[in-house]
Amino acid sequence: MLKLSLIAWLLCSLAYRTTPTSCRQTRPAPTIQELLAKQLQSYMNTKVRPCMNFYQYACGNWQLQQEAADDSDQMQQEQDRDEPLEQQQPSNTLDTMDYTLNRELELQLRHGSANESNEEQPQALLLEQMRLYYRACKRLKPYNLKKYLQLLPPSNDTHWPLLSRSWEPAKFNWLATLGRMRLHGLNGVLLREEVLPRYDDSSSYTIVVDKPSWAETEPMGEGAMIELLLDIGQTKRVANELAVQVDAFEQQLHRLQELEDDDEGVREMQLGYLLEYLPQLQWLDYLQQLTEAPPLDTLIIQNLQYMRALAELLQRQQPATICNYIMIKLLEHLKQQGPAEISRNECAASLRRAMPLASSLLMGERFHDEQNVPAIQKMFARLKLRFGQILAENRLQLQPPILQAMQQKLQAMQLQLGFVQLNDSDFVCDYYAGVELQAHSFYANQLALLRLRVHRSHELLSSLDAVNLAHLAEQWHGSNSSPFYVGPRNLVVLPFGTQRLPFWHREMSSLQQHAVLGFALAHELMHGFDTSGIDYDSVGNYGRNEEIAENPRFAQSIHCLELELATGSKSLNEKLADYEALRLVYETFFGDDHLVPERKEPRDPLLPQFSQRQLFFISYAQIFCGKLQTFSQQTMEHEVEELRVVQAVANFEEFSREFGCAKRPKNAKTKCRVW
Repeated sequence: MLKLSLIAWLLCSLAYRTTPTSCRQTRPAPTIQELLAKQLQSYMNTKVRPCMNFYQYACGNWQLQQEAADDSDQMQQEQDRDEPLEQQQPSNTLDTMDYTLNRELELQLRHGSANESNEEQPQALLLEQMRLYYRACKRLKPYNLKKYLQLLPPSNDTHWPLLSRSWEPAKFNWLATLGRMRLHGLNGVLLREEVLPRYDDSSSYTIVVDKPSWAETEPMGEGAMIELLLDIGQTKRVANELAVQVDAFEQQLHRLQELEDDDEGVREMQLGYLLEYLPQLQWLDYLQQLTEAPPLDTLIIQNLQYMRALAELLQRQQPATICNYIMIKLLEHLKQQGPAEISRNECAASLRRAMPLASSLLMGERFHDEQNVPAIQKMFARLKLRFGQILAENRLQLQPPILQAMQQKLQAMQLQLGFVQLNDSDFVCDYYAGVELQAHSFYANQLALLRLRVHRSHELLSSLDAVNLAHLAEQWHGSNSSPFYVGPRNLVVLPFGTQRLPFWHREMSSLQQHAVLGFALAHELMHGFDTSGIDYDSVGNYGRNEEIAENPRFAQSIHCLELELATGSKSLNEKLADYEALRLVYETFFGDDHLVPERKEPRDPLLPQFSQRQLFFISYAQIFCGKLQTFSQQTMEHEVEELRVVQAVANFEEFSREFGCAKRPKNAKTKCRVW
């Protein structure tokens, strides 16, 4: 009897397992909005008062959720890599998104692109180049910075002092060495050289030579130098002695930042005249490393007083000190380009930095969806419309011609979806054509790609293709997933990776779309009207806009922002963009209703405990949960995420009113507003 019962149970179990799914009662798959609502609540720590620390209120439990989900999510993503995006568990953090982009790139390198048909196609050859770089990275055992120095000496006649027992100071030419290192991507060391659109004609390019930024000359410290020197095999004694020597030099170099430009200002001059005007600096030695034929027309040189002071400082230094300083900065630069560790994710991230155009094209094929384009463009148009209304209110009391110029610039501003357009595949393939990569030569591969990038940017000096954004590849981080503003093109660029969760999904509520992607777009739009952006006109030509800069109301608003820099962002313009963007996207979404905050609005049935306005602020704050790299975070211009969110919402009276913070002493301070 027992045997018969067991047989019957097995037959019933088998019948159930083989019954078509449609015949069984199953729960329907959760919608994107249901998943996002559940996620929003899981990240929050409602024990924290929103008026005290809104970041902790919105993101307090994020870390716990991530730790619990890491292992299961990675396994699920491996199983579901080919499922539609709608079926994947959404993540609301950009560090997770970057991991996903790295992983998608790595999977496509292993399994091939959807458009890869045969090995004779140019795009298939491009994909093979990417595979070679990726494979060479994975084969590193271990990552050795010294290999770079062996492949890239200061010149054909000299070696690095630390690697040569017969180093001859007389053969060392610091400008020629600096030019050779610049050719491999090193910039902002002693001086900065860039190929940029002309200030009076953004359709053509010129060389601009300037002093390094304050951050670029800020001493890196003896400890960081010693760590790099130990990485290349130096003893502790040698590393300590050299670090002390170079640090003393770097301290003197940093003090040159205090020099104010004299009345000479910016000069545009021919190379021959520049050699006579500044004979202390032999520019030909530098430029011959970068271009096959030095520019015959003109270049723009800024901060002449700094250049003279630099030449005097270097004359007082031992050649070995200067050479060692350049070497240490080169190692720091190359270490940032390489993988943090030898892993699939880090090698994919390094590939995105090394081949940003190719990686962007591949990500476009994976993530771009034409169905999203109208909705995203419509949102950008709504942001422009609302900001146009704000400009028309003329809070700064600008003169009519200036106000009209600002309106013209706003109307001309465009949004481009994708750093590289999908129909630019031939251009991208041609861009990388000729560069030879090997599956066993990671260090040579990286140097070759860095050299290609700088070489392509200098080709623009004689190119007629001034519209393509490829020249930005040198400044643009291949691992950057964030939108960015291009002043000389009056253009906001939305990379392909941003056109997916956690930034965007067509099934997200309109409120979440505005609070997340809308804020990102508004942030970049506002960069067109920050203290630097106002100097570019509607077609991207540069000209100092003194009328706005000297406006008393504008100056007062900027001073208000400057008072918060001590405890916040290192960049005035980033804080301006944050504050103004939050206000802009809020008013864009709520329309005229933002003037009537007490008006009753229907609540989200999935999150009935929050008002619409509260949900807006929570959704906005949660894009900063965790360790994010977004909105120029790569350049460390922003403060930590917590302070960034707390300061932005505290500056906005609508937030204070919605969460009942208006009567708290902490929120009684003056709100900073520019436009």
